[in-house]
Amino acid sequence: MSDPVRIGGFYATFDTEAVIRQLTAIRMRQVTLLEQKGADNDAKKGAVNSVQTAMKAFLEKVKALAAPQSVSGMTATASGTAVSVSALPGAQAGSFTVNVTQLATATRLQGAPAAAGIDATKAMNRSNFGTVPTNGTFTIATANGGSQTFTVGPAAAQTGVVLQSANIDMAVTSGTFTIGTVGGGTQTITINAATDSLNDVINAINSAGVGLTASIVNDANGRANRLQLTSSNGDIILGGPGDSSNFLSAMRLLSTPPGTTRTGEAFTQQMSLNDVIADINASSIGVTASITNDSYGRPTILTVTSTQGNISFGSGSDSSNFLAATGLLTSSPGTTRSSSNPISRLSTSAKLQDAGFNGGPPNAGDQAIVINGVSISYNAATDSLTDVINRINASQAGVTARYDSLTDTVRLQNKATGNLALTVQDAPGGNLAAKLGLTTGTLTAGQNAEYSIDGGPTQQSASNSVGFGGVTMTFKETTSSPVTVTVSQDTSSAANAIKAFVTEFNNVMKAIDAATKADGSKKNNQSGPLSGDVSLRQLKSDLRSILTSPGTNLEGGFATLSQIGLTFGPVGSAIGTTNTLQFDEAKFAEAVRTNQAGVQELLSRLSLAATLEPGGTGSITGISGTYAGTEPGKWVITDDGAGNLSAVFTPANGGPPISASGPIAPNGSNSGLVPGLTLTAGPTLQAGTHTITVSATSESVIQRLKRFAENQAGIGGTLDKRKATYDRIASDISERIATLEKRIEAEMEQLRRKFAAMEQAQARSQSILGNLQQLANQLSGNSGRK
Repeated sequence: MSDPVRIGGFYATFDTEAVIRQLTAIRMRQVTLLEQKGADNDAKKGAVNSVQTAMKAFLEKVKALAAPQSVSGMTATASGTAVSVSALPGAQAGSFTVNVTQLATATRLQGAPAAAGIDATKAMNRSNFGTVPTNGTFTIATANGGSQTFTVGPAAAQTGVVLQSANIDMAVTSGTFTIGTVGGGTQTITINAATDSLNDVINAINSAGVGLTASIVNDANGRANRLQLTSSNGDIILGGPGDSSNFLSAMRLLSTPPGTTRTGEAFTQQMSLNDVIADINASSIGVTASITNDSYGRPTILTVTSTQGNISFGSGSDSSNFLAATGLLTSSPGTTRSSSNPISRLSTSAKLQDAGFNGGPPNAGDQAIVINGVSISYNAATDSLTDVINRINASQAGVTARYDSLTDTVRLQNKATGNLALTVQDAPGGNLAAKLGLTTGTLTAGQNAEYSIDGGPTQQSASNSVGFGGVTMTFKETTSSPVTVTVSQDTSSAANAIKAFVTEFNNVMKAIDAATKADGSKKNNQSGPLSGDVSLRQLKSDLRSILTSPGTNLEGGFATLSQIGLTFGPVGSAIGTTNTLQFDEAKFAEAVRTNQAGVQELLSRLSLAATLEPGGTGSITGISGTYAGTEPGKWVITDDGAGNLSAVFTPANGGPPISASGPIAPNGSNSGLVPGLTLTAGPTLQAGTHTITVSATSESVIQRLKRFAENQAGIGGTLDKRKATYDRIASDISERIATLEKRIEAEMEQLRRKFAAMEQAQARSQSILGNLQQLANQLSGNSGRK
């Protein structure tokens, strides 16, 4: 809104914006009325939605009861935990015993350890350890020689070896780097990683003539592996824009603080296992360490021997996992302790060509391993062992594969139990199976389960799951005495299904009552959004009517749900006590006990018959067969007269239509267009249509409820259509409100312009009056001077 326009003079007390606000309020009453209509419309839609939600929940319970075996279930129990049991609906009531003398097992194949041994000359984090030792400390003690703490960390520098072969952690590149001092200037050093050693580079720095001295100094563990620069000519300068070698970075110098002395962190790789062994052997506690071979001839066992009594490993202050990584912590106690398992492992995540196989990597190129006749492909350059294992497990080979990191072996096991073969071989050109030791591995044949029923002869099964008399038994363990299996009717599950049905039916009634409630009070009226709505009241009446009516052509001994305990209260009940559906569980249990098949028919019976309506104009002259669809409805068949039929089935429950098409020839037939029916054509094909009506010849009460509820609550059903109507009304109201608001705003803006024009006109008239007054005064003055 703009600032109020005040008109002077005659209009001095006239507040135009106050007038506009009042006029706007008057006009906005129409908007307010529309907004109220919109709120009422939303409330009505919400009420219908609540009814639909309740109907959908009810429909799910109706479908459960309409299932062919909803109350025909049987239950089975076992007298012990060795056998678990479940009963099929057709199981015979009674009991029997089972004795399990042997469980079925699967055939297993274990390969050989596949990793190469430890390369004790390389850094431990690069030498094929299964668990890489971490930097830190570990403790070894002997009974008579005391204890000593050893340190795992960066090794001493190999200063006399060419840079590319030395044990520098970051590979040094050839090229140039810049060094200097503030007082002595800078100098460019050129190195060749293939021909220069670390000593050569140190000598070049020391002779650069800039006042720098380079030397190798010890780390905190006493190993010479840090490069130190000292200046006699001011602060040290490191690096220049033209540098092409990473030498200063590899020496960890660039990150050091400025000054006249700059010392990098240790630049070497982690110690080798030989380095650690040398430290152990140099100790004074009477122990010696060495690498020995395992049974496969691989150097992968670390052995520590004492001359000073039993050896003990570790202390609470240790910070390295070395003892655990080498398997010494779990070794047998004594004066000699060796790794409890080989300490080298394959890298399951590295590509096969880099995984560290004993004897070198698998053959290159696209290869395959064949398991139980199924080929599994791999490529050593692109696939890891994990990739191959995942591929095996996802294949149709019928096995489960895994890598056992404890034993460094791959293990295969048939998914199916029983004495079944498990075969593994390499496809021509490949050798991965051989590398993993699977072609010569240890095969443990599976065995069949052995059991007997009621003390009879021993029977065998390849599976631990066995069927007998409609009961499925799963063997968990062998039995010391026979297990008794008892089969009886499952009345509890059926009763629970009925209870759930009753609850949801009553919820539908409550939702309809809340939506249509009529309250005659003038104050605090609590009427529902759809008070007095005829269609919802009819919905409620239809539901009660269907539920209390008999089924159609039922032959099981029951016709109405009241006969199995579903009523709105006993005859003669007081008014107000028959509003909700009630369930007499005892009556239902007795009905199931005495006539289970009859109860099932009352709930789920649905027999359909198809009839070709007379008056068709196409080529079809008759139908035969038994209709195999599941819903009543109508088939409309269109014949183009050229041998092509198209059909659309519209279900009676309001569900989505189903389309089909197929050919037909003169005097021919079609058995695929309508489920279960054969359509026969006359001698002459002609265009036209035919209608086949599918109706229920016998139908349970619950099946009728199911169709009715689907028609009401399903997608595109009656309640969906009603909500769509409210959506259209809401959209129309929103458009009308927007149009009104624009019109009111335009009208008020026009009034503002008119009021502004009035003020301008008044201002002009006042100016004219002032000028005239001034002129009159002048004339009067002139007249007096005469």
